[in-house]
Amino acid sequence: MKRRFVLLILLLISTSSTAQFAGYYTAESVDGSKEKVHLILEETGRFHIFGGAQYHIGKWKMINANKVSFEFGPMNLVDLFVSSGNGHAGQICFSGFGERKAFVHMGQRNMKELLFRPVYGETPKCPYENNPYTHADRHDYSEITVAIKLPAAGKDSLPFLYTWQIPEKYDEVYLVVNNNAFPRQRDVNIEYKNGRYMLGNIELQKQNTGSSPLSEILKTQLEQSGQNQEKAFRKELYVKKGAVEKITPQISRKAIQVTNDPVIVVNCPGENAFPPVAPPPVPRKQ
Repeated sequence: MKRRFVLLILLLISTSSTAQFAGYYTAESVDGSKEKVHLILEETGRFHIFGGAQYHIGKWKMINANKVSFEFGPMNLVDLFVSSGNGHAGQICFSGFGERKAFVHMGQRNMKELLFRPVYGETPKCPYENNPYTHADRHDYSEITVAIKLPAAGKDSLPFLYTWQIPEKYDEVYLVVNNNAFPRQRDVNIEYKNGRYMLGNIELQKQNTGSSPLSEILKTQLEQSGQNQEKAFRKELYVKKGAVEKITPQISRKAIQVTNDPVIVVNCPGENAFPPVAPPPVPRKQ
């Protein structure tokens, strides 16, 4: 009986601590922009962070009664956007692949054997070739799969495969490496002290949500995040017209067959291709 009583007390303490941290928070942006950071801690132990076009998800857990830690979940290494109406039918853009070990297959849906081509034959030496375009007849494919490895992965490690079904109404495809998804050492905690919720040296403002459940707030933030991502994509890739849609991929991990036929070959100009830039003349004293 005594043991059951102790367990009950521990459960009540744990539940009280969890309830203290679960909720909806905002914080001022650290980069000086007007965009606030939005943070949702669900009672289930999942968290969601929204900041501009960035969205992070993961799990949180109690360290003690006044502190929680975050474990970030995986993010897609590559995103795919589709568009139409920009006068570039059949255009395919590979954005940010210059420093990544990546391969691509384009074909019809449910093909049994997929043969992948390297996006680049070798790492391009001219950094301005970061958003190259190629062309493919829209009737030749309805599905695109990108295989990509993490930078620290070993030679024999399996790549991550992202497969997208391309809706027929779109004729422009933009494959974009998500640099925020590549792992970095992150140690993130929220601590409640002196009546304030602190994430490092950033103060979080816990919002009174009233009768609105967290699920409704999360739905609103997800919709806003989608709009922010579309806005950032249009600005980065200069897509001014037509509808834009971000496609959700199927994700797998397995060995692939690779050809020696890269999609993009970059021939950087030689050092003497451009005339030297002379400094402006020094004005003569009057």
